[in-house]
Amino acid sequence: MARNILQTLHILLGTLMLGACSDANDKNQLAVYLCDSPADYSGLNFYITGIDVRQAGSDAWTPLTVSEPYVALLELINGRMQEAGRGTMPKGSSYDAARITFSTENAYLVLAGESRPLAVDAADASVTVPFPAVTMDGPNTPLLFDIDIAASVVEDPTAGSGYRFRPQVTFVDTEACGVVQGGLQAGQAAVTSRLWLRFTDDATGKVSSTYCSLNPAGAFFMRLMPGNYTLDVTPRSGSDIRPYTTKVAVERQQVTDLGIIVLETNGL
Repeated sequence: MARNILQTLHILLGTLMLGACSDANDKNQLAVYLCDSPADYSGLNFYITGIDVRQAGSDAWTPLTVSEPYVALLELINGRMQEAGRGTMPKGSSYDAARITFSTENAYLVLAGESRPLAVDAADASVTVPFPAVTMDGPNTPLLFDIDIAASVVEDPTAGSGYRFRPQVTFVDTEACGVVQGGLQAGQAAVTSRLWLRFTDDATGKVSSTYCSLNPAGAFFMRLMPGNYTLDVTPRSGSDIRPYTTKVAVERQQVTDLGIIVLETNGL
C-alpha cells in the first residue's frame, strides 16, 4: 500500500511540474490550474465565475474561458490539480498576473461530516495574484495556483454558519521549486487523523505547512523552494502519537522521497 501511494504521487507530479499543457493541440495556450494542501476539514466546495490574466506592464485584462466552475478543493491534494481556465493568446503577448473571481453563493465547508455554508463577501470574491511575466512564444504555458484552505477559512461568529471564505491564493513556480513527498504511519497502523507537517527553512526561518491526507492515509506532498528544511510532524493534542522531527534537503525540480515515516506511539 505504501509503495503504491508513492508511485501515485510520482505520476501526479509528472502531469504538470516538469511539463506544459500536453493535452492542448493549439500553440500559445495559457492555462490556469488550481491545487491545494490538505487542511483539518473534510471538504471545501465552491464555484469560480471568472479568470482573467493581466497584460504585463498595463492595467488591461484578458478573460480566459472557465474550464470547470465547480471546485472540490480538498480533492486537489497530493499533486492533483484541476484546470480552471484556458485561452489561446496572441503570439508575443506577455502576462504578469491572474485574477480569479469566486462566486459569492454556494460555497460549503464540510466539517466532521456536516456541510456548512460559507459566507463569501463581494470584497473577498476577486483575488489578484502576480507571477513572473510569461511571454507567449509558441509553447503552451501552464500556471499553477495554490489555494490555502487552512488560511482561507475564517471562523466568524457574524456569519450564519460561523465560517467565512476569504480565499488566500499564491502562485506556484513549478520551474523553480522541488517536491517533498512520503507517507506517515502510526506504529504498525495507518493514521486515522490528519497530522500537521511543518517545514521550516533553516536559512530564513520561513515556515510552510500542510496536513497529511486520509485518502490515501498518511500521504503528504509539499512543493518547496530549494533549500534545507526542518520537518516537524505534530499530532493533535491528546494523541498517543509522538512528535517527529527530521532534516530535509530540497532541490530544484527534484522529488525528495522520504518513503514511509513510522511514527512512534506511546506504549510502543
